[in-house]
Amino acid sequence: MFRRLLAVLPLILAGLPSHATPRLAPLFGDHMVLQRDKPIAVWGWADPGEKIEVRLANGAPVSTQAGTDSRWGLTLQPLPAGGPFVMRVAGKTTVVIHDVMIGDVWVLSGQSNMTFPVSRASNASSAISKASNASLRLFTVPDESSLKRSSSFQSAWQICTPENAKEFSAVAYFFGSELEKRLQVPIGLIHSSWPGTSAEEWTDSTSLAANPDFAPILSRWRDAPDETHMFAGDGFPFDLSFRNFVLLRKGDDGEQRVAFSDFSQANNQLGGKWTYSWNTAPESLFEIDRAKDDAVAHLTGRLRPQDSAALDASLAEDGQIGDLSDYSGIEFSARGSGFFQLRFAQPTVTDEANYASPIFKATREWRTIRLEFSDLKQPDWGVQLPWTPSAVKQLMIALRESGGEYAMRPPSGLYNGMIAPLAPFSIRGFVWYQGEGNAGRAYQYRELLPALIQGWRKAWNDQDLPFLIVQLPNHGARQAQPVESAWAELREAQLQATRLPHTAIAVTIDVGEADNVHPADKADVGDRLALLALGTVYGQHVAYSGPVYGSAKVEQGTIRVHFRNTFGGLKTGDGKPLTGFELGGADRRFAWANAKIEGDDVVVSSPGVPNPVAVRYAWADNPVQNLTNSSGIPASPFRTDDWSGITVDAK
Repeated sequence: MFRRLLAVLPLILAGLPSHATPRLAPLFGDHMVLQRDKPIAVWGWADPGEKIEVRLANGAPVSTQAGTDSRWGLTLQPLPAGGPFVMRVAGKTTVVIHDVMIGDVWVLSGQSNMTFPVSRASNASSAISKASNASLRLFTVPDESSLKRSSSFQSAWQICTPENAKEFSAVAYFFGSELEKRLQVPIGLIHSSWPGTSAEEWTDSTSLAANPDFAPILSRWRDAPDETHMFAGDGFPFDLSFRNFVLLRKGDDGEQRVAFSDFSQANNQLGGKWTYSWNTAPESLFEIDRAKDDAVAHLTGRLRPQDSAALDASLAEDGQIGDLSDYSGIEFSARGSGFFQLRFAQPTVTDEANYASPIFKATREWRTIRLEFSDLKQPDWGVQLPWTPSAVKQLMIALRESGGEYAMRPPSGLYNGMIAPLAPFSIRGFVWYQGEGNAGRAYQYRELLPALIQGWRKAWNDQDLPFLIVQLPNHGARQAQPVESAWAELREAQLQATRLPHTAIAVTIDVGEADNVHPADKADVGDRLALLALGTVYGQHVAYSGPVYGSAKVEQGTIRVHFRNTFGGLKTGDGKPLTGFELGGADRRFAWANAKIEGDDVVVSSPGVPNPVAVRYAWADNPVQNLTNSSGIPASPFRTDDWSGITVDAK
């Protein structure tokens, strides 16, 4: 118990409002990058009335006074790119921040494809080996879903090294690396994303409340069970105990029960060791209780949204636990209150889709649970890989928020916890890679994404902040005939968001994978985003985009489509005839079409549609397409009709 207290004491102290020295917002620390050529906002906390003076490099000091709420803030004059510099923040004592660079700062956010680390990218080995770059700085915002706006969190800037880059966002890393190489200025990357999230979680509450189209989102949260609100607020309580793990093996003389772990010692009989990470779950306990003759693993605490994917009591990660090929299942006893499941990690599974049991609910009395390995399943996303009992490296007791009915996170929760605390840190712009979680409500996304963009800009008090969007890649089965597509409608909504000023879209319709919602080619995504930024934000003369639909005109049984951003002329990326076009008549039925390039236009015709009224291109989850230009970037999918799609009524 004393060792546990020592482990948690720094975390307790970190959460106390101590103002013995001026305290800065978490973005201010050693190795940080500050935005060049813009006023530099600096803020923090101190004793009420305390005078604060900030000096950066050799600039003149700027002073202010902490308010009655202990918060202080001031603005430094803009500086050109350069460094390293020192920042001194003087109050009753002085805080010195070292190795400060002045350059460009980007905030990159979204869901799992933005979270996807460099270590899992298709070119991970070569990218990591080349990741030493002192001019590239990395900052990861910790997961935090909150019912109210947070003001602080625990994190730190890191210099880009192979070790630091390995688990950093791959899209962010490749984007920042290319920018640093092309601009030759320090680049700061603030990564703030969370897998499996929806755009409304990242949108501020004022923007959600202002649009009637979002009323169903707000009412779903308002009408959710009390347990759901508890989970998102103070946390869902759990108090779980486990004992007597045995492996089940079928022999010639019937089923055999082979002892695996009774928790009387840290090691189990296959050589693995039960461990628990305070880094991933600092507010929860993992105890080994010895009551009478029993050895019991005891887990207790409160589970919040940011904990649910990480609270694992697991075998050591330094090797396999052994070959389970001879065993058919596992049996153990549990009791208490709360929900849990067993998860089995294998080297072949490189993402979060570990094989898992159903979610179990504990009871007040000891209950024996039998789990057949044949009943294990992966989540229904990502690459489905075979269960390999000979290569199980971890068995985890994963704490869960519930059986699924209470797992909803609040609208605006991620904005409150992971975006609002960043403002008004001076930045160059935003990058957004999200949409999978809203594909079933793509029409609503037409309003939701612009609301998110405008809300973020309002938080920074700058409606001109650039906002770069990654359009969803190709994913899913190829279709033999033209079909409706929720993913195509989501891509359309993303493209429509670029009607807002200072927005642009990076097309990735060619870098996805049919059977994997997390494609490994993140280098192309990052490079295209960098080109997009260079051409639109930095004003460089580069071919930064594939062709974009401009207008269409019906001409004697054909439709002539005019494109923007042709950059030297339209062409096919594979040298073959154009593909991916379809024509529809007044009956709203579509057929594949022939298409030919004429200058900056494409003329589309189809024998099956003699009187066309609408044309679509790459309109599918995973379309066949090949229209591009000198950039090599594909044309963005589009349609000319405005007929109601399959998500029009989904709210």
